[in-house]
Amino acid sequence: MLKRCYVLPKLNTFVYRSQRHIQTKAPFDINDTDDQYKELNTMYSDMFSSYPKNSISNGTPTETDSSSECDDLNKEFQDLFQIDNPNLSGQELERNVKSPGRFILKSLSNNPYYNLALEDYVFRNTPVSKNITQDVFPNHRLLFYINNKCAVIGKNQTVWQEVYLSELQKQGYELLRRLSGGGAVIHDLGNVNYSFITSRNEFHSSFFNELILKWLYLFDKTLPITLNKRSDILFDGKKCSGSAFKIAQGKAYHHGTMLVNSNLDNFHGLLKPKDTPGVKWDSPSVDSVRSNISNISLESTDRFVDICIDGFKTDFKGSSPNEIPVFFCNEEETINDEILSTIDTLKSDKWKYFSGPKFDIEFLDKQVLISCEKGMVTKSNVPGLEGTQFKTLWEDEEMHRNIYPNKF
Repeated sequence: MLKRCYVLPKLNTFVYRSQRHIQTKAPFDINDTDDQYKELNTMYSDMFSSYPKNSISNGTPTETDSSSECDDLNKEFQDLFQIDNPNLSGQELERNVKSPGRFILKSLSNNPYYNLALEDYVFRNTPVSKNITQDVFPNHRLLFYINNKCAVIGKNQTVWQEVYLSELQKQGYELLRRLSGGGAVIHDLGNVNYSFITSRNEFHSSFFNELILKWLYLFDKTLPITLNKRSDILFDGKKCSGSAFKIAQGKAYHHGTMLVNSNLDNFHGLLKPKDTPGVKWDSPSVDSVRSNISNISLESTDRFVDICIDGFKTDFKGSSPNEIPVFFCNEEETINDEILSTIDTLKSDKWKYFSGPKFDIEFLDKQVLISCEKGMVTKSNVPGLEGTQFKTLWEDEEMHRNIYPNKF
């Protein structure tokens, strides 16, 4: 059989080196059985294939090694456009994550539950030797994802101390508790989330953000960006990127946010201030750091991702002759039971509301004291509250008004 070459009008998806997706459609459908287009459809194979005289039988070409020119053309198209299915299957994700080597993974999903579960899956399944002797960890991974509107609190935070739940619901923001520490943040489609996975031995909190600064400076030396003492990235003195960390199983990850074109006006009134008049919290909950925030002056979230991808490929390639691959995934195709189980956990009330630290809350004006552990009222000077879920108490409007009439 004649070996086909790629014909540009028949390609549906190109994935460019800049990691952009461009959808192209042929101006008409080429039907192999339609004589009207038969000559056009065979033009490329006739043009780039040559046949030895002895390879023609009854005027029909047979398959021979002489199709190398067609192979070369196909390879050129593949190298130029990286023609491939952009989304890994669940099996392909597992194989790449559990194999040694570095890679970049970009989620095409905006579902925050999927993205946090994906991040956790990659972290837990990245291989690491218990006896690392190399100076450089060989299995670095870099992930990118963008979430729909949501508020994400840290693993060790108290929901009611950090966010105004009624305002989140009113404005259509989902509430999530992440699997790592850190403070509360607001996400929307103008905010890029990045996650850098390394070994515990190599980890330190400012390392990856220092690299991001370096890459941004290489792109535009006029950007007014700096790091503060907490290793947050500042744009013109205002925070545009915050971070959280997790260390376990000999590995660590640093995940952060980069505000690019978020609707910052919509963020107001969602996160609580550190102190609320008339309310006193006593809790080991990790405090969020309240900061003035700003978008960084880049034209798009894709631009930030591309800058980081190019920098990562350059700085982490080392002596390897192979380029660090970029993989794509989404929740329909790149899924497995482990990720689904983590999604269920993240969605559950047990994780969101009943897994935070114990706390005492005192309403000074009403002289009401409530102690809670794992989301349950364990002690109160209000009769009948012990054994009540604090979430239920909070959502009981009449009881809420009786205890404290103002929003808290």
